[in-house]
Amino acid sequence: CKYRPSSALLEHMLEGNKVSTLEATLLFGVQTPTAEMTNIRRKGFLVKKELVPMAKVLRRLNEVCNCIPPSQLPVREILMSEYWISK
Repeated sequence: CKYRPSSALLEHMLEGNKVSTLEATLLFGVQTPTAEMTNIRRKGFLVKKELVPMAKVLRRLNEVCNCIPPSQLPVREILMSEYWISK
């Protein structure tokens, strides 16, 4: 069975997890996360989106990999989109 980034991302989201575009790329290898969210919507899933501080995304990422931003980067001020599948 061949690994499919889009399938891994969808499975992760169906388990109730939230994901940012940064996580979709780094953790699952999805090259165009926003286009993948559109594909998931076209499959009939209700995908919700919210802006969250980059620090929240980095905290989640650092649970599974080492992701250290430059010290000058204002990670609490930078907002990133976070997606999840609504039930």
